[in-house]
Amino acid sequence: MVKYTDLEQAMHDSSLAIITWNITTQKELNRVYVKYKSLPKRQKRFSDYYSNEFLGHNVPEMYFLVKDKLTADSDIFFEKELPNEKYVVSEPDLYYKEDRFNSGETNICFILGHSGSGKSMMARTLEGDDIEHIELDDLLLIKDHFSMDELREHYDMFYSFFNGEGAKYYIGATERDRIPKEEYEDKVFVDFVDFAMEYAKQHRDKKYIIDGIWIYLYFDDPSVFEDYAVFIKGTSFLKSKIRVMKREMQRDKETVQDRKKMFGRETRNYLLDEDKIDKYRRYFGNSPYTIFREEKEDRTVINELNSIDSCFVNDDADGIMEIMNRVNANNEISSWNKQAIIHECKSALIELRI
Repeated sequence: MVKYTDLEQAMHDSSLAIITWNITTQKELNRVYVKYKSLPKRQKRFSDYYSNEFLGHNVPEMYFLVKDKLTADSDIFFEKELPNEKYVVSEPDLYYKEDRFNSGETNICFILGHSGSGKSMMARTLEGDDIEHIELDDLLLIKDHFSMDELREHYDMFYSFFNGEGAKYYIGATERDRIPKEEYEDKVFVDFVDFAMEYAKQHRDKKYIIDGIWIYLYFDDPSVFEDYAVFIKGTSFLKSKIRVMKREMQRDKETVQDRKKMFGRETRNYLLDEDKIDKYRRYFGNSPYTIFREEKEDRTVINELNSIDSCFVNDDADGIMEIMNRVNANNEISSWNKQAIIHECKSALIELRI
Protein backbone atom coordinates (compact mmCIF):
# COMPACT_ATOMS: atom_id res chain seq x y z
CA MET A 1 0.00 0.00 0.00
CA VAL A 2 1.20 3.53 -0.80
CA LYS A 3 2.54 5.45 2.22
CA TYR A 4 0.89 8.84 2.75
CA THR A 5 2.76 11.85 4.10
CA ASP A 6 -0.24 13.97 5.09
CA LEU A 7 -3.84 13.56 6.22
CA GLU A 8 -5.38 14.88 3.01
CA GLN A 9 -3.73 12.12 0.97
CA ALA A 10 -5.01 9.45 3.35
CA MET A 11 -8.51 10.93 3.29
CA HIS A 12 -8.66 10.48 -0.50
CA ASP A 13 -8.06 6.72 -0.16
CA SER A 14 -11.52 5.12 -0.43
CA SER A 15 -10.25 1.93 1.20
CA LEU A 16 -9.73 3.79 4.50
CA ALA A 17 -12.15 5.36 6.99
CA ILE A 18 -10.79 8.28 9.01
CA ILE A 19 -12.76 10.60 11.29
CA THR A 20 -11.54 14.21 11.38
CA TRP A 21 -12.55 17.39 13.19
CA ASN A 22 -14.09 18.64 9.93
CA ILE A 23 -17.16 16.41 10.41
CA THR A 24 -20.11 18.64 11.27
CA THR A 25 -23.12 16.31 11.71
CA GLN A 26 -23.87 13.20 13.72
CA LYS A 27 -25.20 11.52 10.57
CA GLU A 28 -21.87 12.00 8.78
CA LEU A 29 -19.96 10.88 11.87
CA ASN A 30 -21.98 7.67 12.12
CA ARG A 31 -21.58 7.00 8.39
CA VAL A 32 -17.78 7.12 8.59
CA TYR A 33 -17.67 5.05 11.77
CA VAL A 34 -19.95 2.38 10.35
CA LYS A 35 -17.69 2.22 7.28
CA TYR A 36 -14.67 1.81 9.58
CA LYS A 37 -16.36 -1.01 11.50
CA SER A 38 -17.07 -2.86 8.23
CA LEU A 39 -13.49 -2.64 6.89
CA PRO A 40 -11.24 -5.71 6.69
CA LYS A 41 -8.78 -5.93 9.55
CA ARG A 42 -5.89 -4.81 7.34
CA GLN A 43 -7.64 -1.61 6.30
CA LYS A 44 -8.67 -0.91 9.90
CA ARG A 45 -5.01 -1.04 10.87
CA PHE A 46 -4.08 1.45 8.16
CA SER A 47 -7.00 3.71 9.11
CA ASP A 48 -5.99 3.66 12.78
CA TYR A 49 -2.36 4.25 11.90
CA TYR A 50 -3.00 7.35 9.80
CA SER A 51 -5.60 8.62 12.27
CA ASN A 52 -3.12 8.33 15.12
CA GLU A 53 -0.24 9.66 12.99
CA PHE A 54 -2.02 12.85 11.87
CA LEU A 55 -4.69 13.39 14.56
CA GLY A 56 -3.16 11.85 17.67
CA HIS A 57 -5.96 9.33 18.23
CA ASN A 58 -7.14 6.12 16.57
CA VAL A 59 -10.49 6.03 14.77
CA PRO A 60 -12.68 4.81 17.69
CA GLU A 61 -11.16 7.47 19.96
CA MET A 62 -11.81 10.14 17.33
CA TYR A 63 -15.43 9.00 17.05
CA PHE A 64 -16.14 9.79 20.69
CA LEU A 65 -14.07 12.98 20.73
CA VAL A 66 -15.90 14.37 17.70
CA LYS A 67 -19.24 13.16 19.05
CA ASP A 68 -18.61 15.01 22.31
CA LYS A 69 -17.67 18.14 20.36
CA LEU A 70 -20.84 17.98 18.26
CA THR A 71 -22.93 17.49 21.39
CA ALA A 72 -21.26 20.44 23.13
CA ASP A 73 -21.66 22.66 20.07
CA SER A 74 -25.36 21.92 19.73
CA ASP A 75 -26.25 21.71 23.43
CA ILE A 76 -28.53 18.75 22.70
CA PHE A 77 -28.18 15.01 22.84
CA PHE A 78 -28.51 13.33 19.46
CA GLU A 79 -31.33 10.87 19.24
CA LYS A 80 -29.49 8.38 17.05
CA GLU A 81 -26.38 6.85 18.54
CA LEU A 82 -24.60 3.68 17.69
CA PRO A 83 -26.35 0.90 19.62
CA ASN A 84 -25.17 0.05 23.13
CA GLU A 85 -22.25 2.49 23.01
CA LYS A 86 -22.70 3.43 26.69
CA TYR A 87 -22.39 -0.23 27.71
CA VAL A 88 -18.89 -0.71 26.34
CA VAL A 89 -17.11 2.66 26.38
CA SER A 90 -15.17 3.59 29.50
CA GLU A 91 -14.76 7.21 30.56
CA PRO A 92 -11.79 8.81 32.34
CA ASP A 93 -11.74 8.42 36.11
CA LEU A 94 -12.88 11.54 37.99
CA TYR A 95 -11.01 12.91 41.02
CA TYR A 96 -12.77 15.64 42.99
CA LYS A 97 -10.73 17.36 45.74
CA GLU A 98 -7.92 14.80 45.49
CA ASP A 99 -5.33 17.39 46.55
CA ARG A 100 -7.40 18.33 49.59
CA PHE A 101 -7.67 14.70 50.62
CA ASN A 102 -3.93 14.16 50.17
CA SER A 103 -3.15 17.27 52.20
CA GLY A 104 -5.59 16.27 54.93
CA GLU A 105 -7.81 19.32 54.48
CA THR A 106 -10.63 16.84 54.06
CA ASN A 107 -10.06 13.43 55.61
CA ILE A 108 -12.82 11.38 54.01
CA CYS A 109 -13.11 10.22 50.39
CA PHE A 110 -16.08 8.52 48.73
CA ILE A 111 -15.47 6.29 45.69
CA LEU A 112 -18.28 5.52 43.23
CA GLY A 113 -18.58 3.30 40.18
CA HIS A 114 -20.14 0.11 38.86
CA SER A 115 -19.55 -3.15 40.70
CA GLY A 116 -16.29 -4.52 39.31
CA SER A 117 -15.14 -1.15 37.97
CA GLY A 118 -12.04 -1.05 40.17
CA LYS A 119 -13.22 1.06 43.11
CA SER A 120 -11.37 -1.06 45.65
CA MET A 121 -8.20 -1.01 43.55
CA MET A 122 -8.41 2.78 43.36
CA ALA A 123 -8.82 2.91 47.14
CA ARG A 124 -5.85 0.61 47.75
CA THR A 125 -3.56 2.95 45.81
CA LEU A 126 -4.31 5.59 48.46
CA GLU A 127 -4.07 3.44 51.54
CA GLY A 128 -1.37 3.98 54.12
CA ASP A 129 -0.77 3.87 57.85
CA ASP A 130 -3.21 6.73 58.39
CA ILE A 131 -5.98 5.59 56.02
CA GLU A 132 -8.88 3.29 56.87
CA HIS A 133 -10.65 1.75 53.86
CA ILE A 134 -14.33 0.88 54.31
CA GLU A 135 -16.25 -1.16 51.73
CA LEU A 136 -19.98 -0.55 52.11
CA ASP A 137 -20.72 -4.13 51.02
CA ASP A 138 -19.38 -5.22 54.41
CA LEU A 139 -22.22 -3.44 56.20
CA LEU A 140 -24.73 -6.14 55.33
CA LEU A 141 -24.81 -9.15 57.67
CA ILE A 142 -21.54 -7.98 59.16
CA LYS A 143 -21.98 -10.16 62.25
CA ASP A 144 -21.32 -13.22 60.06
CA HIS A 145 -17.95 -11.82 58.99
CA PHE A 146 -16.54 -9.76 61.86
CA SER A 147 -16.79 -10.08 65.61
CA MET A 148 -16.91 -6.86 67.58
CA ASP A 149 -13.37 -7.55 68.81
CA GLU A 150 -12.18 -7.84 65.19
CA LEU A 151 -13.91 -4.59 64.31
CA ARG A 152 -12.30 -2.87 67.28
CA GLU A 153 -8.87 -4.10 66.17
CA HIS A 154 -9.09 -3.29 62.45
CA TYR A 155 -11.90 -0.79 61.78
CA ASP A 156 -12.29 2.13 64.16
CA MET A 157 -15.18 3.67 62.26
CA PHE A 158 -17.10 0.41 61.78
CA TYR A 159 -16.61 -0.50 65.44
CA SER A 160 -17.83 2.88 66.66
CA PHE A 161 -20.91 2.67 64.42
CA PHE A 162 -21.96 -0.86 65.36
CA ASN A 163 -21.08 -0.31 69.00
CA GLY A 164 -23.20 2.85 69.14
CA GLU A 165 -26.07 4.20 67.06
CA GLY A 166 -25.74 1.41 64.49
CA ALA A 167 -25.98 -1.41 67.04
CA LYS A 168 -29.37 -2.50 65.67
CA TYR A 169 -27.68 -3.23 62.31
CA TYR A 170 -25.11 -5.61 63.82
CA ILE A 171 -26.85 -8.77 62.65
CA GLY A 172 -26.17 -11.97 60.73
CA ALA A 173 -28.20 -14.17 58.41
CA THR A 174 -30.13 -15.76 61.29
CA GLU A 175 -31.58 -12.39 62.35
CA ARG A 176 -32.06 -11.01 58.85
CA ASP A 177 -35.47 -12.55 58.15
CA ARG A 178 -36.95 -10.91 61.22
CA ILE A 179 -36.25 -7.36 60.02
CA PRO A 180 -38.31 -5.64 57.28
CA LYS A 181 -36.27 -4.47 54.27
CA GLU A 182 -37.30 -0.84 54.81
CA GLU A 183 -35.80 -1.00 58.30
CA TYR A 184 -32.54 -2.60 57.21
CA GLU A 185 -31.23 -2.35 53.62
CA ASP A 186 -33.06 0.91 53.00
CA LYS A 187 -31.59 2.55 56.10
CA VAL A 188 -28.23 1.03 57.08
CA PHE A 189 -26.28 2.64 54.21
CA VAL A 190 -27.76 6.09 54.71
CA ASP A 191 -27.30 5.98 58.46
CA PHE A 192 -23.71 4.79 58.15
CA VAL A 193 -22.68 7.43 55.58
CA ASP A 194 -24.20 10.16 57.74
CA PHE A 195 -22.36 8.72 60.73
CA ALA A 196 -19.09 8.48 58.78
CA MET A 197 -19.18 12.15 57.82
CA GLU A 198 -19.55 13.24 61.43
CA TYR A 199 -17.07 10.65 62.72
CA ALA A 200 -14.38 11.84 60.30
CA LYS A 201 -14.81 15.41 61.50
CA GLN A 202 -14.18 14.25 65.06
CA HIS A 203 -11.12 12.14 64.14
CA ARG A 204 -8.90 14.40 62.07
CA ASP A 205 -5.78 12.34 62.82
CA LYS A 206 -6.86 9.67 60.35
CA LYS A 207 -8.14 9.48 56.75
CA TYR A 208 -11.10 7.39 55.61
CA ILE A 209 -11.98 5.94 52.20
CA ILE A 210 -15.53 4.66 51.69
CA ASP A 211 -16.47 2.87 48.48
CA GLY A 212 -19.56 1.13 47.17
CA ILE A 213 -22.43 1.31 44.72
CA TRP A 214 -24.75 2.13 47.59
CA ILE A 215 -23.62 5.76 47.61
CA TYR A 216 -25.27 6.66 44.31
CA LEU A 217 -28.14 4.23 44.85
CA TYR A 218 -29.26 5.77 48.14
CA PHE A 219 -28.19 9.41 47.78
CA ASP A 220 -29.93 11.17 44.89
CA ASP A 221 -28.34 14.55 45.62
CA PRO A 222 -24.59 14.70 44.85
CA SER A 223 -24.26 18.01 46.70
CA VAL A 224 -24.43 16.03 49.96
CA PHE A 225 -20.80 15.08 49.28
CA GLU A 226 -19.43 18.41 48.01
CA ASP A 227 -17.44 19.08 51.20
CA TYR A 228 -15.54 15.81 50.83
CA ALA A 229 -13.29 14.12 48.26
CA VAL A 230 -15.21 12.13 45.64
CA PHE A 231 -13.62 9.77 43.10
CA ILE A 232 -15.69 8.18 40.31
CA LYS A 233 -14.46 5.21 38.29
CA GLY A 234 -15.23 5.59 34.59
CA THR A 235 -15.01 1.89 33.76
CA SER A 236 -17.87 0.82 31.49
CA PHE A 237 -20.64 -1.54 32.53
CA LEU A 238 -19.49 -4.32 30.20
CA LYS A 239 -15.87 -4.19 31.31
CA SER A 240 -16.98 -4.04 34.96
CA LYS A 241 -19.19 -7.11 34.59
CA ILE A 242 -16.47 -9.07 32.81
CA ARG A 243 -14.14 -8.30 35.72
CA VAL A 244 -16.74 -9.48 38.23
CA MET A 245 -17.36 -12.73 36.37
CA LYS A 246 -13.65 -13.44 35.96
CA ARG A 247 -13.08 -12.76 39.64
CA GLU A 248 -15.90 -15.10 40.66
CA MET A 249 -14.84 -17.76 38.16
CA GLN A 250 -11.70 -18.28 40.21
CA ARG A 251 -13.83 -19.07 43.23
CA ASP A 252 -16.98 -20.81 42.01
CA LYS A 253 -17.84 -21.77 38.43
CA GLU A 254 -21.47 -22.45 39.33
CA THR A 255 -21.76 -18.90 40.60
CA VAL A 256 -20.49 -17.64 37.26
CA GLN A 257 -23.20 -19.58 35.42
CA ASP A 258 -25.79 -17.93 37.66
CA ARG A 259 -24.24 -14.54 36.92
CA LYS A 260 -24.49 -15.19 33.19
CA LYS A 261 -28.20 -15.89 33.58
CA MET A 262 -28.59 -12.67 35.55
CA PHE A 263 -26.66 -10.63 32.97
CA GLY A 264 -29.74 -9.56 31.01
CA ARG A 265 -31.52 -8.32 34.11
CA GLU A 266 -28.38 -6.57 35.30
CA THR A 267 -28.05 -4.90 31.91
CA ARG A 268 -31.54 -3.45 32.28
CA ASN A 269 -30.73 -2.25 35.78
CA TYR A 270 -27.49 -0.77 34.44
CA LEU A 271 -29.34 2.02 32.65
CA LEU A 272 -30.81 3.12 35.95
CA ASP A 273 -27.43 2.89 37.69
CA GLU A 274 -25.65 4.71 34.87
CA ASP A 275 -28.11 7.60 35.06
CA LYS A 276 -27.39 7.94 38.76
CA ILE A 277 -23.61 7.80 38.25
CA ASP A 278 -23.88 10.30 35.39
CA LYS A 279 -25.68 12.66 37.73
CA TYR A 280 -22.63 12.59 40.00
CA ARG A 281 -20.23 12.92 37.04
CA ARG A 282 -22.05 15.99 35.76
CA TYR A 283 -22.18 17.58 39.19
CA PHE A 284 -18.52 17.09 40.11
CA GLY A 285 -17.23 17.18 36.52
CA ASN A 286 -17.86 20.92 36.30
CA SER A 287 -15.95 21.73 39.48
CA PRO A 288 -12.56 23.49 39.39
CA TYR A 289 -11.49 21.02 42.07
CA THR A 290 -11.88 18.07 39.66
CA ILE A 291 -9.29 16.42 37.45
CA PHE A 292 -9.74 13.50 35.03
CA ARG A 293 -7.37 10.62 34.35
CA GLU A 294 -7.63 7.69 31.99
CA GLU A 295 -7.34 4.30 33.60
CA LYS A 296 -3.60 3.70 33.45
CA GLU A 297 -3.79 0.19 32.05
CA ASP A 298 -6.29 1.22 29.36
CA ARG A 299 -3.89 3.89 28.10
CA THR A 300 -1.06 1.34 28.06
CA VAL A 301 -3.18 -1.03 25.98
CA ILE A 302 -4.12 1.72 23.52
CA ASN A 303 -0.48 2.75 23.15
CA GLU A 304 0.59 -0.81 22.46
CA LEU A 305 -2.18 -1.32 19.89
CA ASN A 306 -1.13 1.89 18.16
CA SER A 307 2.45 0.61 18.08
CA ILE A 308 1.28 -2.63 16.46
CA ASP A 309 -0.51 -0.65 13.74
CA SER A 310 2.59 1.46 13.15
CA CYS A 311 4.79 -1.61 12.77
CA PHE A 312 2.21 -3.23 10.51
CA VAL A 313 2.03 -0.27 8.14
CA ASN A 314 5.82 -0.17 7.98
CA ASP A 315 6.15 -3.96 7.38
CA ASP A 316 8.12 -4.20 10.62
CA ALA A 317 7.61 -7.79 11.76
CA ASP A 318 10.56 -7.54 14.14
CA GLY A 319 8.94 -4.52 15.79
CA ILE A 320 5.74 -6.49 16.37
CA MET A 321 7.77 -9.33 17.89
CA GLU A 322 9.44 -6.81 20.22
CA ILE A 323 6.02 -5.53 21.32
CA MET A 324 4.83 -9.06 21.99
CA ASN A 325 7.92 -9.89 24.05
CA ARG A 326 7.75 -6.59 25.94
CA VAL A 327 4.08 -7.02 26.84
CA ASN A 328 4.59 -10.66 27.79
CA ALA A 329 7.23 -9.56 30.33
CA ASN A 330 5.19 -6.64 31.73
CA ASN A 331 3.73 -7.72 35.07
CA GLU A 332 1.76 -4.47 35.43
CA ILE A 333 -0.62 -5.42 32.62
CA SER A 334 -3.47 -7.77 33.55
CA SER A 335 -3.45 -11.22 31.96
CA TRP A 336 -6.73 -10.30 30.23
CA ASN A 337 -5.26 -7.27 28.42
CA LYS A 338 -1.93 -9.00 27.92
CA GLN A 339 -3.64 -11.78 26.00
CA ALA A 340 -5.57 -9.24 23.92
CA ILE A 341 -2.39 -7.39 22.88
CA ILE A 342 -0.48 -10.59 22.13
CA HIS A 343 -3.42 -11.81 20.04
CA GLU A 344 -3.26 -8.58 18.00
CA CYS A 345 0.49 -9.06 17.54
CA LYS A 346 0.03 -12.59 16.24
CA SER A 347 -2.83 -11.48 13.99
CA ALA A 348 -0.70 -8.68 12.52
CA LEU A 349 2.21 -11.03 11.92
CA ILE A 350 -0.02 -13.47 10.05
CA GLU A 351 -1.41 -10.66 7.90
CA LEU A 352 2.11 -9.44 7.06
CA ARG A 353 3.02 -12.90 5.77
CA ILE A 354 -0.05 -13.21 3.53
